[in-house]
Amino acid sequence: MKQTSAFIFLIFFLFPLFPGTAQEGIESLTPDDYLNVQLPPLETLFENAKNSAAVDFYNVKMEEEASALKTERRSWLKYFRFNTTYQWGLMGINSSFSDTTTPLFYQYSGARQNWYNIGGSISIPLDDFFDRKNRITRQQLKTKATQVEMEKWHEEQKLRIIEMYTKAVKELSVLKLKVESLSFANAQFELAQHNFLNNNIQAGELSQFKTIQMDALESYEQTRAELNRALLQLEVLSKTKILNR
Repeated sequence: MKQTSAFIFLIFFLFPLFPGTAQEGIESLTPDDYLNVQLPPLETLFENAKNSAAVDFYNVKMEEEASALKTERRSWLKYFRFNTTYQWGLMGINSSFSDTTTPLFYQYSGARQNWYNIGGSISIPLDDFFDRKNRITRQQLKTKATQVEMEKWHEEQKLRIIEMYTKAVKELSVLKLKVESLSFANAQFELAQHNFLNNNIQAGELSQFKTIQMDALESYEQTRAELNRALLQLEVLSKTKILNR
């Protein structure tokens, strides 16, 4: 009976609990991989965050606003009109004449000619003229608003990076303790298995050690999941690779 009981417990308990490495990607990281993670300095993360697509969008928008400002500053040119025409060619005239005493006859005359004209005009709508300074000011404010909007985005991004950074630091510290706890629980269970096979402890005691081992693993995986979330979000926010996977 004891041999049958031992066989059942061996089937269920023989395999030690520790995260496997068969999967690829972030799931393949071992406890040692996490403990070797080195977080870059915050200033590096802040600077790398400027490589975001949002910054590219704001830069393009500022270039567009600057171009519109140049156009507005040159808008006074529309008050002036310049025109010129030039003609060159051969002008011919066909004429005919007759009366009661003169038979009908035709006459042709032609001459080469060059003709040109140069002129200009000024037309200034008063409302447009006196509002020009306001239009330039409004365009300058649009450019400044885009710059301020980009700076505001970067400050908010810094806050998000700081939040994930501090969370990652905390979870890394906690994970180290969880790895130690899980290793200790595995060692306890291995010893309990040995004692059970040698009839030194009962099945109920072995089950208790197994429960302790599974609780330690669950706690480790919860901390590991929180750390993964913090590190992955930090990579996205800062445009910086942190995990080697």
